[in-house]
Amino acid sequence: MRKITLFLMIAVFLVACGQDSSVATIENPSPDQEMASSKAGLSLLLEEHSYMGSPSVIATTIKNDSIQDFGFGEYFHIELKRESGWHIVTHSDAVFINNPQLNDFGRVLAAGNETDMQFSVKELGIELAPGEYRIVKTFLSQEAPIFEISIASSFVVK
Repeated sequence: MRKITLFLMIAVFLVACGQDSSVATIENPSPDQEMASSKAGLSLLLEEHSYMGSPSVIATTIKNDSIQDFGFGEYFHIELKRESGWHIVTHSDAVFINNPQLNDFGRVLAAGNETDMQFSVKELGIELAPGEYRIVKTFLSQEAPIFEISIASSFVVK
């Protein structure tokens, strides 16, 4: 999880605009081009898959149909699909100062449970231009062997 957090912190400093959108992204494609909305019993479900204009909030349900608990936090990231693949959308690191609850830890989703979460695009201080996006959520197993899982669900901004 530290690896992803470090990667995302570096991403804040590597802002690059693509040819197909005014949304700032990391220049190089995301290292995880193939991500499913369900993996290892975890599922990320979106309330809506299409938005007219940049959404201020993305409503989700996270389900844990596995037999183990997973840790997670309030933070998530958004990626934009470009010709070269998925690229992480960047935002100011001031987001973490202004919203200290945005982190990768602190909550546990117990086996067999689900939780509704509201991801605030507005809190990130970004506007999503028309395009195809995916919201990515990372989890950490709570029992040995410890492993990390990232899942993503896609949506469109028109």
